[in-house]
Amino acid sequence: MNKTLKIVFIIAVSLVAVVFLLNKTGMYAFYSIPTTGNEPNIKYHDFIAVSNLITPKRGDFVSYVFDCPTYGKVSQIHRLCGVENDTIQITNGELFVNGKSFDKNYNLLHAYLLDKAQYKLLQDPTIEYFPISSDKGDDLLLTFVEDVDARNFNLHTARYRDLKTIPNPRIKEIYQQPWNKDHFGPLIIPKGKIFVLGDNRDNSIDSRILGLIDTNALTGVYQNTLFNLK
Repeated sequence: MNKTLKIVFIIAVSLVAVVFLLNKTGMYAFYSIPTTGNEPNIKYHDFIAVSNLITPKRGDFVSYVFDCPTYGKVSQIHRLCGVENDTIQITNGELFVNGKSFDKNYNLLHAYLLDKAQYKLLQDPTIEYFPISSDKGDDLLLTFVEDVDARNFNLHTARYRDLKTIPNPRIKEIYQQPWNKDHFGPLIIPKGKIFVLGDNRDNSIDSRILGLIDTNALTGVYQNTLFNLK
């Protein structure tokens, strides 16, 4: 091996060792996103970096370890919405933290029931939809729309929300209250716990379904998206 190749080899090995050390310690760790739960702000198949050197604050995307009954310990990424002593309440699909709207600060994704004309307004054939027959016999399309687009095309009246009178069985089991994803709380976050939500509010398995997360389960704070693997 000539001198130049030897130097290149040493540098490459050193870089791999540094990346491995950073990832192993969590100082700068890497994750591939396997779900759409945080769309539109962290996308499906994004390859992201998180760091445990940053103190998490309300509004950050945080990584944490959750003990899943089916798959064992898994790493998850969600937005930190509530910390110790915060009062959490979701009213008609809008999150309030300590009495103030939390959702107005972010461009989120919500479910909408659109007719075909409304759907065409979006001008994006890549958006998935699911046909649903209404009680009037009309064909409606259930799809997920960003808040910014819903405002631009005046779709607010077509947003789909769960009725307050119909509790979600899993949420009822976890919290012993007749709540659902759109009507939740009020709940005061106890010591040593946090409340997290996905930005894709109608298609995310988060604290509404999983329960509150232990603060000692936190492993890092989202730093940036490096690239998308699609």
